[in-house]
Amino acid sequence: MVSNACDPGFTPEVNAMLAALLPGVEAALTDNLVGVYLRGSLALGDFDPATSDIDFLVVTERPVAEAEFAALAVLHARLAALPNKYADHLEGSYIPRAAVERFRPDERRHPTVGADWTFQYGEHRDGWILERWTVRERGVILRGPDPKTLIDPITPDAICQAVRVCLREWTEWMARPDGLQFVTPRSHQAFAAETMCRALYTLAHSRGALPTKPRAVAWARETLPEPWRSLVEQSRTWRTDTTPNPASMPTILRFVRWAAAEGGATASSSDQHDER
Repeated sequence: MVSNACDPGFTPEVNAMLAALLPGVEAALTDNLVGVYLRGSLALGDFDPATSDIDFLVVTERPVAEAEFAALAVLHARLAALPNKYADHLEGSYIPRAAVERFRPDERRHPTVGADWTFQYGEHRDGWILERWTVRERGVILRGPDPKTLIDPITPDAICQAVRVCLREWTEWMARPDGLQFVTPRSHQAFAAETMCRALYTLAHSRGALPTKPRAVAWARETLPEPWRSLVEQSRTWRTDTTPNPASMPTILRFVRWAAAEGGATASSSDQHDER
């Protein structure tokens, strides 16, 4: 069991946020806490201090009780007010052991916090199959047992199926006003382009492992046809640029639709998943 959140490979600001997060979670959950793990870029090794969030997963023994939820809400409000560049870039979820063991479409609502939303109950969709793989295979243990003892193995077929569902959800989201608003800034357009690259790379190399974004982008720059290769190249310069760029939005939307079609994302997004 690991209880020291600091890591010499992380930036001082990341370590400071983790040092504030971990004892707060322990105090709020007490005997309901099973483990705390880093996921996302900190786990995969492609964390970018300029653009990445601190992604984490908390596993509980039981579903979060009302009093625990209230304590966690206070904790995350306090963390968001800290003088730290990542104070509003924490993204995490609190999921009970039974639900984290295997993705169950009927058990999707869990407490969550993110860079774009305050602490609340949120829906965990098929992308959490990919997040669970990251925690199981690459997760950084802050507290608790080896995540392999908590999360069932996830097959390459399950990963590819989840990626296809996520691609369909992107195309559906981009057809709605909130999706269009999201991809207005150049930085979010870069995020969308990189997400498509990672999805396409995963489907093209279906060995049951998720790539880092830099690896997927490098592959896309060498492999994708035009105009997508040039779009990916251009979007690399947008990652920290929050300037609205409506002129490039139609191209981004076409790339999302092309990626979904290229990835074979044609079945209903209500598909049931079998991770065995």
